[in-house]
Amino acid sequence: MSNSIDLQEFASACWKDIFSVAHGAAVYIDHAAAECLHWFTRDKAYTALINAGAVSVHDLAMYNFRYVRVKGTKKAVIIYTSADPIFYQRTLKMIIEKNTFESCIIICAVHYGILNYASIFPVEEESSYNKLKEDVLNWMSTRNPAKEPHVDVIFRPVFTACIDQDLFTTPPFGDMMPNFDEQISQDQEIDLTFLVSSLHSLFTHFNLKEDIYSIGKFSEYIAEKLENLPAAIDRRKRLFGPSNVSLILLDRTLDLCKATSQNTECVLARILTTLPRLPHHYNDVAINMAPICAETELQETQASALVPGCLATDDPSLIKLLISEKQKMVLLKFNQLLMDMTVLKVSPKAKFGTRITVYTLEKLLHKLRDSEGIESLTRFSKKIQIIMAVIQALKSEKTPQLELLISLEKLILQNLAVSRDSSSVLAQLSNIIKNRCTRGLDMENLLILLIHIFSLAGTEINFSAQQEEHLNEALKDAIYEDIKKCNETTPGHEMSIYYQTLLLLGVTSDDKAKEDAEDIAQRIIDTLHAIAQQRASLENYRCLITKPSAQELAQYTGLLECLIRDLLHPNRPEIPDLQQKASSFMSTGFNLFRKGKTKRHPGDNPLIIIYVVGGVTADEARIINDISSRNINNPRIILAGSRLLNPLNVTDKVLLSTLTS
Repeated sequence: MSNSIDLQEFASACWKDIFSVAHGAAVYIDHAAAECLHWFTRDKAYTALINAGAVSVHDLAMYNFRYVRVKGTKKAVIIYTSADPIFYQRTLKMIIEKNTFESCIIICAVHYGILNYASIFPVEEESSYNKLKEDVLNWMSTRNPAKEPHVDVIFRPVFTACIDQDLFTTPPFGDMMPNFDEQISQDQEIDLTFLVSSLHSLFTHFNLKEDIYSIGKFSEYIAEKLENLPAAIDRRKRLFGPSNVSLILLDRTLDLCKATSQNTECVLARILTTLPRLPHHYNDVAINMAPICAETELQETQASALVPGCLATDDPSLIKLLISEKQKMVLLKFNQLLMDMTVLKVSPKAKFGTRITVYTLEKLLHKLRDSEGIESLTRFSKKIQIIMAVIQALKSEKTPQLELLISLEKLILQNLAVSRDSSSVLAQLSNIIKNRCTRGLDMENLLILLIHIFSLAGTEINFSAQQEEHLNEALKDAIYEDIKKCNETTPGHEMSIYYQTLLLLGVTSDDKAKEDAEDIAQRIIDTLHAIAQQRASLENYRCLITKPSAQELAQYTGLLECLIRDLLHPNRPEIPDLQQKASSFMSTGFNLFRKGKTKRHPGDNPLIIIYVVGGVTADEARIINDISSRNINNPRIILAGSRLLNPLNVTDKVLLSTLTS
């Protein structure tokens, strides 16, 4: 049954083959592949490769190889997940030149039909894999002419990171975000072709035949590429009968309001917002484990780095708890977990009390630490890591600022719903920007709030030119102040992305600072206008604000939630914003005749996969789980996306990354 597919089993098929060739090798793995392996092994990526027989494991980045020579082996296994051919001509060449390998196995996540590799040496081979193989053979022979080298290039579609049984992300595409101008660059074209090929590999593994739908221009382009991919056409012809999966591709930029909201009931969302990411990871966090160490043990580890904890776990109930349950229930269940771990006598009142706070968990965790040695605590290691993530998230020093932002979001929603075109929201926000320091707000979070406002307003609510001019002036003054502050501050590890962006400007003079501040402010305003236009072409999902009556408060419903409710509605309503790719010439004509109306409802299939191009939020996973679990007869819904988002990720991708280009 297509609705019972196991995403971990797909990942296992890839990694089983990789483990089988790792024995006796120096393994080089890139960041995206390492993150996929991290979630597949549930935080045991390194030990999994070592247990498979790897002699050593190396981070596949050029800065690592300038002076490094591997010892103890003449075999290399290289795992790479990018379609960029420059890697092979630079980083791979450097690895070979620094060593005297006799055998090299390249695990490529990009299919040979997609990889556009141009050989450095004159070869007659047509296949990109064979061209690459010939180049590597030449490099190895030059480095070690006494030995005849052996090279294999193997395709394995490593691209999924399974967070939960119904939630996965795709680290090789973690930076992908739809453009506002709907133009596809050459680099994006390569990555989109790679994504399409990867989705085809997933469907091939499970013998799935897909109906393809899209919302948004960027997603429509991906849908068309998948529909017309020759290998996908052959697969669908081979699988007789009706389709058994609906693939829905959705542009993140259609609803940046949900992605920038701090107002969430999902504990995982709060963790992702407050805790730092693991280095080079899109989807997991670094949990400070120092509080669980006794003072003497902590002193012993100060000379070396204390390894952070993380969320990846082989206990699916823990992640499900963080996604699906409200904060009160999470605290209650984790309190019970700690009770079950500890050998201390606890009063019945404490054991069965319902007034559990984050401080209750922290106190109990400290008792557990003091009663158990660090060695015995290791058997509870993963549970403790996740409990500590909850404690650190809910006690975060960011909490007062987040609570203020949540209250501002609520006020903005009611203001926009009531006053609409006469709204004074921008005037109010301009004043907040001017007085941000006294309110305890930083510029990054105010930029998040601006994105939230313009995405929420869409084209249904217009702001006056005078208000936008005041906003422009406030932004210009604030950015000028921050550029000066940035130049007076020594760059540090904790510097925010916003200040890193300003630092990259390299401004040294006051006049240049004013000029750049003016330019950046205008570019921010232009981007906000583009954000507001994203749903202009939609019919049902153009406005996401509802106010049933004058007596009731206005409500915002995310686009993804609206879509899920329509997909699972028992009456199978038509969804005009959902475009279906026709699977044949006849059905193409039929769709044109019906002016874009879908021939088949996505809910007719037992499995629906929704892939959000640009990333998904933990709160969206919570909402989908809540809605789809209400009826056992609903089709299974798997949510997927480029990455797990927090609001700062959105600001970085849609705003800050464009300011220095």
